[in-house]
Amino acid sequence: MARIAILLNERCHPKECQWECQAYCPPVRMGQECIVEGPLGKPVISETLCIGCGICVHKCPFDAIKILNTPEADEREIVHRYGYNGFRLYRLPVPPPTGITGLLGPNGTGKSTALRILAGTEVPNLGDYAAPGDWAKVLARFRGTSLYAHLERLSRGELRTVMKPQYVDRLAESGSTLVEHVGDSPAGRAAIERVGLAEKASRPLSELSGGELQLAAIARTLAVDADLYLVDEPSSYLDIVHRLRVARLLRELGTRKSVIVVEHDLALLDYLADQAHLIYGESAAFGVITHPLPMRTAINTYLTGYLKDENVRFRTEAVRFVAHPPRPPSRPHALVRYGALAKAFPQFSLATGPGELAKGETVGIVGPNATGKTTFVRMLAGAERPTTGAAPEGVTVSYKPQYLKASATYSLRERSAALAGDPTFDARTFERELVPGLHLEEVLDVALPDLSGGELQRAAVALALARPATLYLLDEPSAYLDADERMAMARLVRRQVERLAASALVVDHDVYFLDLACDALLVFRHPDGESARGQGEGPFSMREGMNRLLSEVDVTFRRDAETVRPRINREGSVLDREQRAKGEYYYDTLA
Repeated sequence: MARIAILLNERCHPKECQWECQAYCPPVRMGQECIVEGPLGKPVISETLCIGCGICVHKCPFDAIKILNTPEADEREIVHRYGYNGFRLYRLPVPPPTGITGLLGPNGTGKSTALRILAGTEVPNLGDYAAPGDWAKVLARFRGTSLYAHLERLSRGELRTVMKPQYVDRLAESGSTLVEHVGDSPAGRAAIERVGLAEKASRPLSELSGGELQLAAIARTLAVDADLYLVDEPSSYLDIVHRLRVARLLRELGTRKSVIVVEHDLALLDYLADQAHLIYGESAAFGVITHPLPMRTAINTYLTGYLKDENVRFRTEAVRFVAHPPRPPSRPHALVRYGALAKAFPQFSLATGPGELAKGETVGIVGPNATGKTTFVRMLAGAERPTTGAAPEGVTVSYKPQYLKASATYSLRERSAALAGDPTFDARTFERELVPGLHLEEVLDVALPDLSGGELQRAAVALALARPATLYLLDEPSAYLDADERMAMARLVRRQVERLAASALVVDHDVYFLDLACDALLVFRHPDGESARGQGEGPFSMREGMNRLLSEVDVTFRRDAETVRPRINREGSVLDREQRAKGEYYYDTLA
């Protein structure tokens, strides 16, 4: 049994507390130096003397300490460590000569660290955090393994690598144009055209949307001739159409190069990669990378949470899908009725038909970007005035917008305390169901501007669901979340809407999220292919709605026979041809 002590330095404020961690520590009270003041004035916790009681974890007013008892972490396999009480990574993924390898695991468990090591931008220290990484020690450690040749070429500077960064929104700060960023060369211009940005080649990056910045980063990656391509979260900001376009480009690249992809959209990763390494562990504490698994086995193992080969269970409850689309709610009478709406902009117009939402029903809103999904939600929320039609009357709305920006400096705990006496805020539900359900306990006292994108997203959804309402409007709630967080949020949204006997509309692009959360779908599209017009239709049953969407995207889905999860069929496969012949693009077959 290994014990790991983690101090989250950014949360630890020893000048603002009474050193409760040290004062209440049983070994310290017995005269042992289990917790002492370090050179930076912050606690240093001895993993040898620690008895794993967890008292310091609960007494710390800033939730800055984690004590983990884990039999999985073998110190002989440690690859990199950040400080004595810092994060540590065990094992590394193995890049194949050609093909695409996925890297799948929760945020904060070392995926980006592994990519930097494989790219050669960070030399692993093998757990010796006090000394810089040494290639001679690294090569001696990995001699005789499948990683040795890769690391040897890295150490000699003979391996060409290119990395697509995770946070593409930072590209807008560079001040360059798209063609300058990608490269004004035949390869660069060809890459820009392949991702569909040829018409915007001369535009500054600051004028591009989040999805266009993602495509720009991918174009730059494709334009480089390298031996290893490391692609970190290529689907962020992209709709289902562009996700599939990017997946096809990367699959073509994988036929002749080695590609490693980090991705949280499980349907896309399943379609994209040939094999995958799973990562399990504790966010900001440690991560263990498994041996490679075939893609189908990897995702099924990830969902069930049990690694047979290593006899490790990393999920207490398996994620379960249903064999058929979710059934309509048991109370079919409408709770929310809205009429036809239209909105005219100088260069775009939107028209939607009337619809009804039942009690306890969650309806997904799907379709390509720029078809009016967010505009429709804003009209229902009263944030956008329709050109014709009106928002439903007598309906209380709680709205989580697409783009989040935390300007106030208060924490989530302070915000909920300020709203505790407000009749439009259910503090009891927030504290007892939403905070634990969305795993917000550790960030309750962190100022909102200091939260990561995923933490801010979960906080915004929790605040929206804590407001008693007839209609909940959630615009892209899965953005910035890892696969675990997405599935947990999908189940929580569905459960809360049913419990409150309310209705919800959810805009999202993740098929797994929609499959777990939704009963029906609204489908948005460009009628007759006109990009200047958007049209919303529905609600339809899940089957009909997905058939309408996927027929335009030109891809078919089936269900996995073991986990009943959605899977994309490979183009031209037997199932793909059979489903197209029947006009069934959505979950026609278990396979």
